[in-house]
Formats: sequence, C-alpha cells, structure tokens
Amino acid sequence: MNLRPLVLLALLSACSSKADLVIVNGLVWTGLSTGKGQPGAVAIRADKILAVGDSATVARYVGSKTRVLDAHGGLVMPGFADGHTHFIDGGFQLAWINLRDATTPQEFVRRIKAYAASLKPGEWILGGDWDHTLWPGSPLPTHAWIDSVTPNNPVFVNRLDGHMALANAAAMSAWI
Repeated sequence: MNLRPLVLLALLSACSSKADLVIVNGLVWTGLSTGKGQPGAVAIRADKILAVGDSATVARYVGSKTRVLDAHGGLVMPGFADGHTHFIDGGFQLAWINLRDATTPQEFVRRIKAYAASLKPGEWILGGDWDHTLWPGSPLPTHAWIDSVTPNNPVFVNRLDGHMALANAAAMSAWI
C-alpha cells in the first residue's frame, strides 16, 4: 500500500486549515531585539500560532468559524517566554563580579583578584554566579584560593543556583 498520497493529503489539509482565532489591527511584538511592535495580525489554531504577519498574510487563515478579534492598535505578543529575572538581584548583578563563565579555578581566582584591585579596602565583593561544574574535575572553591588575592576586601560570592556560596577569611571574620 502506497502511503505517499495519504501523507501528502494530510500535509496539504494541515497547511490549508483555518484558524480558531485571528487577532487583527495590533502592534505585534515577536520578541525581536528591535524592541518595537509592528502593525500586523496573528492566526491561532488549537492554542498554536499558525502565522504572524501583515493582514494579507494572515487573511488566508480566516474561515467561517474563525473568531476575529480587533486589537484596536494594542500590543499583541504571540508568544511569551519568561526570562525569569529577579529584578532586584538582576540589577545588583550588573554591578557585581561575574564569574558565571569562568571555566577554570585559575580563571575564577584571576577575576576575583582583578575585581578586588578596582575596589577600595573594605569594599565587599559580591555576586559571582560561579559554576564549578565547568571546571576540570569540578572542585568546589575554598577560601584559601582567594584569601591571598583579597586580603583587604571581604568576599561573598554565590554559586549560580544560589545553593552555595564562598566567603573569604575577611568576610568570615567580619561576621564574627
């Protein structure tokens, strides 16, 4: 039995299916870095986006049972992905040390040393988001690694998941 005609028919009927919902006259923003919505429309069937584009592109998805919703120039976001930023911490992280992509313990220490050199004595080094699983052998960092490069600055840097942190001797003595 040759299934090619059936598969072709199924594909063609899927391509020509009509939308359950079409949203027109909106400023459609698809998440592109341009940051601005563009005048357009969105076609949706069974909770899936069929098409995003200008009215002419989306018009072919309108059938007799399609509900057409007028956005009246409002913002339409055909998909939404939560970037999951904790805004306060995310803001602070912009000013803190970045250790997320340090791929070796040596790079981890080098970055902390360089960051400490830019601070006044007593200023804290915070943030980090280090990931020891990127390092050969995945060793956990110890305060001994960084004590010699941060004698005048307390350090408290966290692992990227927030479940671990590293403090140097200056930070530990500040808490006693």
